[in-house]
Amino acid sequence: MKQGFFRSYEWMLARRYLRSRRSEKFVSLISWSSGAGIAIGVMTLIVVLSVMNGAAVEIRDKILGFSSHVDIQGPGNNLNDWRSWLAQAEELDGVERVAPYISTQVLASYGSRALGGILKGVDVSRSDDIARHIVQGRFVNNDASPFQMVMGKSLARKLGAGVGDRVRLMSPSGGISPSGAVPRMRAFEVVGIFDSGFYEYDVGMMVTPLAAIQRLNKMGDSVSGIEVFLYNKDMASQVAEAARKALPTGAWVTDWQHRHRSFFQAMKTERIAMGVILSLIVMVAVFNMVASLVMVVMERRKEIAILKTVGATHASVMRIFLLMGTMLSGIGTLIGASLGLLLAWQLDSLMAWIETLTGVKFMSSDVYYIDHIPSVIDPASVATIIIVSLIMGVLATFYPAWRAASVPPAEALRYE
Repeated sequence: MKQGFFRSYEWMLARRYLRSRRSEKFVSLISWSSGAGIAIGVMTLIVVLSVMNGAAVEIRDKILGFSSHVDIQGPGNNLNDWRSWLAQAEELDGVERVAPYISTQVLASYGSRALGGILKGVDVSRSDDIARHIVQGRFVNNDASPFQMVMGKSLARKLGAGVGDRVRLMSPSGGISPSGAVPRMRAFEVVGIFDSGFYEYDVGMMVTPLAAIQRLNKMGDSVSGIEVFLYNKDMASQVAEAARKALPTGAWVTDWQHRHRSFFQAMKTERIAMGVILSLIVMVAVFNMVASLVMVVMERRKEIAILKTVGATHASVMRIFLLMGTMLSGIGTLIGASLGLLLAWQLDSLMAWIETLTGVKFMSSDVYYIDHIPSVIDPASVATIIIVSLIMGVLATFYPAWRAASVPPAEALRYE
């Protein structure tokens, strides 16, 4: 009687050989420990790659939370005819909105403390994304005085400033006096504090209306550039190329993929390297399975010889041991994938619970770009891990199966 490619007695013998008798408990323990090793390797691979994929997505979203998808600047430090450029940028395919901006370095001082940072001027009516991150106070508006600002929560904490305080900003873009270059200073009222979730922004950025920086640096009506935000951020390279063709000669256009290419390429390389390193766990388990199956063959020489004397073919004996290896690797892979997916799905909540229980902060935003452990399950990566694990397990079974099929009946039964 057959069950597909395998005969029913082959399934029965494969299951029986995986169950130990009293004298074969050690061999059975090694066999099942190899399956457990495969499960641990698969689980670890899924969890680690999900965390690294989640970190890449989280950091990308944090970076783009306060940064444009495409950035357009003029041939000089300032862009004077920015309104016509703004209209042309709005006509590009895939553009959600555009906004002028000014960016300059300043020294912020409050009381006896002083810290450097970036002062960014924005069009208040086009900056809803920043307004959504305000955690204290309000966002800047078009009141009578433009000299108001919001700052990151970490910068406010380091300066000791809060909502309603006046922080003095000093800009290096000053004038020239008989004694040399003179920086410009102005007191700005802190009207709000934001939390972007990205430490680099929270510790070094302040946002104010465009008019404030234009008056502080005597820029007239010029701006630093134009920010372009897209419906699909992954289309940034294509939109940037279209902007270069549509805008006047001298336009300097960059996209977020180009600006942060080295960083994200490094993260991609780390994911590949980590996957290769952790796959060694599965390989060690597979080699352990080969050794355990060879031991099973040695223990079962007599039974294999009897099978061959009653008519079992060379291929039939091979299929029995191929089934054993396939079941071991299949069960290990299935358990490992299930545990890995469950752990990756609930990892952030689990780590938060452990942090609360132990009082230890595993991810500090002062050290890392993010303050928690994100996890994003990539179906393609999970499928690849499962398929590769199964293939490795099946291939590793061929040698023990060949050894079993090569047992000579006469020699195995000579002293029986």
